[in-house]
Amino acid sequence: MVLLNLFLYFAFGSLITGRFKDSRFSLVITEVVGFFTYYCLFELVCLPMVLRWQPLSRLSHLWAGIVAAVVILSAVLNWKLWKSKLFELSKFLRTHYQFTFLSAVVVVIELVVIIHAYQFTLDAAFYVAEVTTSLETNMLDIYDPYTGMWMDHFEMRYFFQTYPLNDAVMCYLTGIHPLLWTKTIMEAVCILLSNCVSYLIGKRLFMKKVGTKPSEPSEGQNGFFDMGDYFTPYNKIALFLFFSGMLHFFYTTIYTSSAFYTTRTYEGKALVANVVIPVIFWLYLKLLQDHRKNRYWALLFLVSVGGAVLSNSANMLVPASLFVFGVPLFFQKRDKWILIKTALCMLPGILLIISYVAYVKGYYVLYTYPR
Repeated sequence: MVLLNLFLYFAFGSLITGRFKDSRFSLVITEVVGFFTYYCLFELVCLPMVLRWQPLSRLSHLWAGIVAAVVILSAVLNWKLWKSKLFELSKFLRTHYQFTFLSAVVVVIELVVIIHAYQFTLDAAFYVAEVTTSLETNMLDIYDPYTGMWMDHFEMRYFFQTYPLNDAVMCYLTGIHPLLWTKTIMEAVCILLSNCVSYLIGKRLFMKKVGTKPSEPSEGQNGFFDMGDYFTPYNKIALFLFFSGMLHFFYTTIYTSSAFYTTRTYEGKALVANVVIPVIFWLYLKLLQDHRKNRYWALLFLVSVGGAVLSNSANMLVPASLFVFGVPLFFQKRDKWILIKTALCMLPGILLIISYVAYVKGYYVLYTYPR
């Protein structure tokens, strides 16, 4: 089922990255873009059904049809790209066997250690209880996951966070128990996606400019760091993945993203901390190279919207991260459009914060029954 999730993200992402004419089709970028595209589309489908008090079964059948249509459309439009990329991937893995072996060892160790770790908190229980409650009641966000009691209005803190509802849909369609789906499958997905993003960051830091052979030793002048000529660029990336993993394992405190990565991996906050924020960092590394490419800004906006689907915490963290990266980029490039585009990317999170504050202050309420 982990591979099924990754394939769905790949199919969704291919509809976007497969249209990029001025760059090579990237398997890893497609996977990351597809992840955010998948959950943004699910949000658009899910929220109207939640507001209309529709059952989980109806949402599940509708979403299954949409996913099937997207996969078929993506296969029809991109099958040539998929075929060539599969051949290229096979050749890459054989050529860069050291990178393949080292990266696989790092990822497998993380999967085994983290998935078998035991951790129980109220927040962690929420994600399992939300899925279980939705399945048992065949409803969406109408019953309190902690108590099972009916709620007369939607809790706006979690209203736009439809990530657990997608877990419920997948459990309904596959028959897999919520604990197994969240604690094992989605943990593995989070770990793999996090390493994908770390790979993209490492590639941006250590690879030479486009047009040079990636298998050649780096000379240092075209990368951010120079580790000497002994390591090939891909071996540097493998070491980057290794030390990133070591940092997570030895820096696990309540104040760091590592705690979510190693002990609370199936929570939406873990995805925000270890996928969303690193993707923003990677995109700003790309913008340092060419800040006029609207493609990167469009992806930033997609990440900003997608982050809100995963966790309410993204509504504060994503705009703050965009501001922290955007302002220095403006002073470096001296282009007013950077501030404008940064503000537009911050807008979804800011609007959701305003919406939540208005709810807390009592300006509006969304009821779970007709009035």
